[in-house]
Amino acid sequence: MISLKPKWRSFIVVAILLIAVALVFTACGTKKTTSNTTGGTPVAGGTFNYPLMSEPVAIDPVVAYESEGMQVVHQVFQGLVKYQLNSKGEMELTPCIASSWDHNADFTVWTFHLKHGVMFAPPVSREVKAQDFVDSWNFAALPANGSFVAYIFDAIKGFDPNTAYAPKGFTGLKVIDPYTLQITLRYKFAEFPVTLGHPVASVLPMDYINQVGWKVYKEHPIGTGPYVVTAWNHKKSVELAKNPSYWDKANAGYVDKIHMPIITSTSTIWLTFQKGELDYSYGPDGQIKKIANDPKAKDGTWIVKKTPELGVYFVGINMTDPVIGGDPNNIQNDPNWTKRQALYESADAASVINFINEGVGVPATGMVPVGIPGFRANQSPWSYDPTKAKALVAAMPGGKFPTLQYWYNTDEGHKKIAEALQSGWKAVGINVVLSNFDWSTFLDKLSKPTNGSQIFRMGWLADYPSMDNFLWPQFEGHQPGGNNSSFYNSTKFNELLVEARTTADDAQRWNLYAEAEKVLLNDIPAIPLYYYQQFRIYSPRVQGQVLDPMGFMDMWKVWVAK
Repeated sequence: MISLKPKWRSFIVVAILLIAVALVFTACGTKKTTSNTTGGTPVAGGTFNYPLMSEPVAIDPVVAYESEGMQVVHQVFQGLVKYQLNSKGEMELTPCIASSWDHNADFTVWTFHLKHGVMFAPPVSREVKAQDFVDSWNFAALPANGSFVAYIFDAIKGFDPNTAYAPKGFTGLKVIDPYTLQITLRYKFAEFPVTLGHPVASVLPMDYINQVGWKVYKEHPIGTGPYVVTAWNHKKSVELAKNPSYWDKANAGYVDKIHMPIITSTSTIWLTFQKGELDYSYGPDGQIKKIANDPKAKDGTWIVKKTPELGVYFVGINMTDPVIGGDPNNIQNDPNWTKRQALYESADAASVINFINEGVGVPATGMVPVGIPGFRANQSPWSYDPTKAKALVAAMPGGKFPTLQYWYNTDEGHKKIAEALQSGWKAVGINVVLSNFDWSTFLDKLSKPTNGSQIFRMGWLADYPSMDNFLWPQFEGHQPGGNNSSFYNSTKFNELLVEARTTADDAQRWNLYAEAEKVLLNDIPAIPLYYYQQFRIYSPRVQGQVLDPMGFMDMWKVWVAK
């Protein structure tokens, strides 16, 4: 997913803004484990005070598409599968409402076996069946409902890639029996189940929605998770309470209530946290180092953490531009290849991290970030080397590098990053002119190769924890819509991705993706700068607060220390 800001995620489908977040650690059916901020034995009761930084666009899985709404969705809804953090710090796929699944020989037909006894929360209070998933997904993919995240169903037969919906319903969905769902795909895809951890694939009580109307349902949505929505006080707060009849009693939430006040200023959130009225806070811009070095962070009054996030910030390059682009299928004869090398080797990511981001972020050595299964370090053949970059520029005709246009979406943080990069490039003889555009204009301009883009800022945050997600949507040469803003189209790269997608063995598949990543990095349609990190402050009053690498918290695991 293309990143807009650290707390906002977005996708482009048919050149429109789509913001979404992949759910992680979906609550269901596994032995409860506790990861506490300060240790101790969990106890039930109390209220967890967690701020939302903006009014949610929605709090149901069909139309929610930004971080704040999706944090609510994360506590209330469940799907067939979930992601969990393993001992290596990687997000991996495990069962949720599905107990298991299998596939045919070429990965085009998948069969999911549902658990018995999974219940919708009151007032629906009935068991989930396979037909519920058919009805839910067909509803989510109806064009009239305007879901910005229906693209996640792209692989299923009946999905129309030109509209990013399934206007006639999914022909690839079939109920074998009440607890067995068969899914037929449009193409071979060995990692298809991984995509279904996305919240839009959650199950909905369509009979209840049809009874009360979707407009009413969206205000008080009902899922199968450990918490229920008791109130959405628009522009003020969202209130959750423990699901009184949660089907998985062994893994029910500890706190009775979750209070989510809507506070749009990071500075105000931080001040409110210091007053003891919040249990979680962000670090305001310009204060991160100060907070990290504060005596209260040292003595345990505050718990300050910097944790990984599955995302990469990078500079994209329009491969169709005659000045800086080139043909990846004839890279050795590409006259602009050395220009892209010079640009890469003078992109000062360390200055961006240390001075603009106040030490938050990790220098990227590839497009796939740490924490994704199969991650390989040092994939790129290029690194920051201004001396070498300067020599490459000097060797160009007349010792000159043509002036380039760098685009970014209007934002103070992106502006500072652009200026830092501009300074590093200027030091080696590369002049770059900066231009900024509002987000929708930015996306529209990047969606067409003839709109004049040359180099531009971009970021990608994981839709689902797979190497595929960082390679296929952005760089596979035949993707509909606008995710491939570089217009990169390498035959070798494309073929490796197709082979990886049809390889069952994890290690072999990861090797193929890693080989494809190396091809990509060698061609330089993008310059990865840094892997995202999250800087947060926690109150020891509420323990078990763990922010996962996709930016979400399993609030059913937190508990108030007595």
